[in-house]
Amino acid sequence: MLATKTSTQINVRQTLIQEIDQTSDSLLSEVLDFLLFIRAKHSAVQIDIQTDFDELIEDYDDPKEKILEDLRQSLADAKAGRVHDISELWDGIDV
Repeated sequence: MLATKTSTQINVRQTLIQEIDQTSDSLLSEVLDFLLFIRAKHSAVQIDIQTDFDELIEDYDDPKEKILEDLRQSLADAKAGRVHDISELWDGIDV
């Protein structure tokens, strides 16, 4: 089981590195912001849940492929120019 997790992690890292290598510097800044946001969000979840790390990983095993596919789609959209200006992010949202 550990070998499978390690193999999957390596494949995900390799795929991300390949995508990063093919992405412009201007888009990489947005991707970095997104990754930092996700990492902070997951850190907060770990603190709030106060659970064992392995148990938390099991909860997220299934959606990893969906998350990776969403990231691929986001990168493809960005490369194709299907993006919104960051200044419009909160338009129409009352916070």
